[in-house]
Amino acid sequence: MPPLNRWISALTLIPGALFGAVTHAAAPVQPVAAPPGPPVTDFSTLFNEAFFLKLGFSFMVGLAVGYALKIAFKLALVVIGVILIGIFALQYAGIAHVDWSGMEGQYDNWASWLSVNGGAFLDFIGNNLSNSASFIAGLALGLKI
Repeated sequence: MPPLNRWISALTLIPGALFGAVTHAAAPVQPVAAPPGPPVTDFSTLFNEAFFLKLGFSFMVGLAVGYALKIAFKLALVVIGVILIGIFALQYAGIAHVDWSGMEGQYDNWASWLSVNGGAFLDFIGNNLSNSASFIAGLALGLKI
């Protein structure tokens, strides 16, 4: 029987348990010790100068590029969102008429251009850095933090 059902059946058997005083003395409840949590990690000892010197230049470039891309993506999404809300408002008010099919074609052209040039940029970085795996790790960490 699940614990909730046991409580409900116990409450129905005790007269006055819900709206009055309990007629019998309850056994004292023993405190339960909380399970130990995960150990606290001091990141100041992990991320020191030696840590970054061991990772190398490629990792640091990847970290910087990843962090810059993260900030740029957020900023671009906010700007594009504000512009689209403005366009929707103008169209709703009847001030402007938007040809959404034409805009879709422009978006497809822009997305294909970005994928080609973004791939070329990553190839350039991967070929000109000594350790591209370290760059990719730094890029992933830069996008994460």
